Amino acid sequence: MQNIPFILEAGLNHLGDEKKAKKFLNFFLNSKYKKLTFQINTTDYYKKHAHQLSNDFYKKAIDLANKKKKKIGLAVCDNNSFEKYLNLKFHFFKLLSIGIKNKKLISLLKKTKKEIFISLGVANNSTIKNCLRQFGRKSKINLIYTNLSYDPKDLNLKKIDELKKKFKLKVGYGHHYNNEMPIYLCKVLNYDFIFLYVKSKYINNLKKKLPDDFHAIELDNLNSIEKKLVEINELMTNRKLNKRIKIFE
Repeated sequence: MQNIPFILEAGLNHLGDEKKAKKFLNFFLNSKYKKLTFQINTTDYYKKHAHQLSNDFYKKAIDLANKKKKKIGLAVCDNNSFEKYLNLKFHFFKLLSIGIKNKKLISLLKKTKKEIFISLGVANNSTIKNCLRQFGRKSKINLIYTNLSYDPKDLNLKKIDELKKKFKLKVGYGHHYNNEMPIYLCKVLNYDFIFLYVKSKYINNLKKKLPDDFHAIELDNLNSIEKKLVEINELMTNRKLNKRIKIFE
């Protein structure tokens, strides 16, 4: 049975508003999805943007997730901004691609001994190899293939399988495209998981551009995507073998 879990990403789409962040959290807690990430940016970023949530919010989110047997992750890119969150009991971490060469940040993540998802962005094989060498272990390490371009000619989603073969790790797809087509290719291209930025018209009633607006999926559209994936699976499935896609862990 092939399991392709969706990992939802609130990221910074809450704009630092804890009421909006709770909307994402409550949706997650009452859904079948098992993992949700929030994001912290650099200390310089927060001098210009009030997109930061309090430690108390994260503590409560983690406690609520524990009760539901779900997991809250934190996406990080800077060691200075990350240090204040080290004592919080996040279940896993995402290393954003802009921090993939940050040795101090990698050292901090390594000490947590938690599951790590490394977002690759435009990193080449040499950069990935150096990053993995600094972690010094392969257990609990996963790679996220994310291309930041909206030009389909740039995506090269076959790279996911190449990365799997080269680094012998689980490799998933990080959705950063302006339509859902790459998500529907999950069965053909053998993703291990899918990271999805999410948003909601009910949450963002301000006329502001969200940090991950163009490639984020509306919460209301997740069910539609799931149904289409089931149909795609049926189109490709030998019923005698009974292989099915599951998008929940």
